[in-house]
Amino acid sequence: MSDVSPISHDQLQARRKTLRRRRRLSLGQSLWRWVAMAGLTGAVFWGVTRPVWLIHSPRQIQVSGNERLSDEALQALVPIDYPQSLLEVEPETLAYQLRQRAPLVEAKVSRQILPPRLKVQVRERVPVAVVLPTRSRDGDAAKTYLQAGLIDAQGSWMPTSSFGLQSAQDANLPTLRLRGIQPQYQRYWPQIYATIRTSPVAIQELDWQDPSNLVLHTDLGIVYLGAYTPDLERQLATLDQMRNLSEQVGDDDVAHIDLSNPDRPALALTPPQPSDAEAAPSTAQP
Repeated sequence: MSDVSPISHDQLQARRKTLRRRRRLSLGQSLWRWVAMAGLTGAVFWGVTRPVWLIHSPRQIQVSGNERLSDEALQALVPIDYPQSLLEVEPETLAYQLRQRAPLVEAKVSRQILPPRLKVQVRERVPVAVVLPTRSRDGDAAKTYLQAGLIDAQGSWMPTSSFGLQSAQDANLPTLRLRGIQPQYQRYWPQIYATIRTSPVAIQELDWQDPSNLVLHTDLGIVYLGAYTPDLERQLATLDQMRNLSEQVGDDDVAHIDLSNPDRPALALTPPQPSDAEAAPSTAQP
């Protein structure tokens, strides 16, 4: 059996001093790391709360993706109380509120630290028709119609002023007109618009004041379609086949074209006007 070399008292003391020195060094390093981290965090917080990191005015909002709406119009619609720290800005909340205030399909807001600014990326709604003002007729007081404004391909209504336009006569407005659409029928507009936009016959106006008869103002005259049905595409195809109608009947002789049954189109003729001789009172003496 081998002998174990004894450790002297001096060697034990030296080892204890070495271990204590290592522990102090490790503790000191940990303390300095904590102090450095706390200092860095404090410095960052102090820096971003200084005036240089504040949003002072709409000029610090960078807008992209807009075509009809101006940068200034969108900047003014971003709901911020100036000045405001970038840390206090909630991008998702701002994006949601902006979509409620402007005719936008999509809005995204992000923060930029250097230089301090907000980035707003948008996708606008595209108006495809002008909604004309409509008054309830006698006996139809219970009916309500969409207010005058604009409507997009998805059926979303927008005020004319939302694009900075002043009236329904503005040159930048769509040429298609829509009159007398009630809110409960608004959900059919996407299908109707998708059909008429590909119509071989140009359509200038849709009149839907009577839900049982959708009326079109076209290059071939006024067309009665009856109640809206998925047959609209077939009705328009039948109308296209009637292009030579003016060669058979004068334009002034046709009051309207009835396509409520596209298999049996009908013409309503204008009643003949009395001649001057017939209209003049008789001068014969008894």
